[in-house]
Amino acid sequence: MNYVGQWWRQPDRYKWLSEYLATRRLLVAARTVMTVVSLILAVAVVLIPFSPAGQPGPAQAVVWVIGAGFAGMALLYARRWPTARQSTALSIAGSLGIAVTALTPVDPHTGLLTCWAFVGLAAYVASFHTPKLLTFTVGVSLGTVAACALRTGLAGDAPLAVAVFLLSTGGLLTVAFGGQILVRLVWNDAVSTDPLTGLSNRRGFRRSARTMIAEAARRGSSSFSVVMVDLDGFKSLNDTLGHAVGDEVLVTVAATLREVCGPGVITARVGGEEFVVAQASPPGDMELLARRLCVAIAANRWGVTGSLGVAGITVRDLEADPGTVIERVVASADMAMYEAKRAGGNQIRQATAA
Repeated sequence: MNYVGQWWRQPDRYKWLSEYLATRRLLVAARTVMTVVSLILAVAVVLIPFSPAGQPGPAQAVVWVIGAGFAGMALLYARRWPTARQSTALSIAGSLGIAVTALTPVDPHTGLLTCWAFVGLAAYVASFHTPKLLTFTVGVSLGTVAACALRTGLAGDAPLAVAVFLLSTGGLLTVAFGGQILVRLVWNDAVSTDPLTGLSNRRGFRRSARTMIAEAARRGSSSFSVVMVDLDGFKSLNDTLGHAVGDEVLVTVAATLREVCGPGVITARVGGEEFVVAQASPPGDMELLARRLCVAIAANRWGVTGSLGVAGITVRDLEADPGTVIERVVASADMAMYEAKRAGGNQIRQATAA
C-alpha cells in the first residue's frame, strides 16, 4: 500500500523532462513529433463527419470544433514548447476531445477505432505528468472504450466488442504504466550522470561504488581502491581562455578516463575539475592504473596535467557498511592527491592506509 501512496504522490516531471530533452538537443524533435501527431488527429477528426458512419446534425459541428482544437495544438507545438500548465490543459482537452469524437459516430465500430488515439495520449501523460493526471486520462480512455464496446455489443457483435475492449485495455495500461517505468529509469540515470562529460556524478559514483563493495564483500576477500584526480592549473586556464575551452578540457579528460580505464571500472566527475576512478582491486594494481592515467591526462594540447591520489581497503566483512568504506577510501585518496598537488602536480601519491 505504501508503494501505491508513493506512486500517487510523485511530482510532475514536466519541467525536468523538458530540460532533459533540451540539454540533449531533442526538444525540437519532440516538438516536431507532437506537431505531426496533433495534425494527424485534427485531420482524422474532421474527416469522420464526411463518412457514412458519422453523426449528422449538430454533432458534426462539435466534431469540427474538436478538430480545430487539435489543429490549434499543432500550431502551438510548431511555434514553441508549451508550459507545464498549458500541457496539462491540452492533455485534459485531448482526453475529452477524443472521447467525444469516439462516441459521436453512428457506427460503434468507428468509435472503437477512434479509441486507439488514447494510447498516444496516455504515453505522453505518463511521461510528462503526475499519476493523478494519468489516472484521469486512463479513466476517460477506459470509460470511452467500455461505452463504445457496449454499443458494439448491443449492435449484435458481442465477441468483437469484448475482444476490442480487452485489447484496448491491455494496450492502454501497458503504455501508460510502461511509460512511467521508462521515465523513472531515465530520471534515475539523469540524476546520476554529469551532463557535461557523461561520466557518473557524485551520486552515481556512490551508488555504483556501493554495489561494487557489496559484491567484493560477498567474494569473501577483495579490495576496493580509488584514484582521486584533480586537474592542475585548470582554474587559471578557465579564467584565461574561457569556460568553453574549460568545458572542452573536462570532456577530453573524461574521454581519457573512459579509454584508459575500460569496462568494470567506475569513472566519475565529483567536482569542478575533480574526478574519481574506482575498482575492486588492491591499491598496488590501482597505482599502476594511476600511472597510466597521469601520462594520458598530460597528453592534451592545453598543457593541463593531473595530481592523483591512490588509496584502497580490503573488504572482508559482509556486514561492512559500504557508505563508511567509500568515505574512508575517498578521504585517504583525497589527502594523497593534495600531497601530489603540493609537490608540484603531474604526479601520484599513494595513501599508506584507508
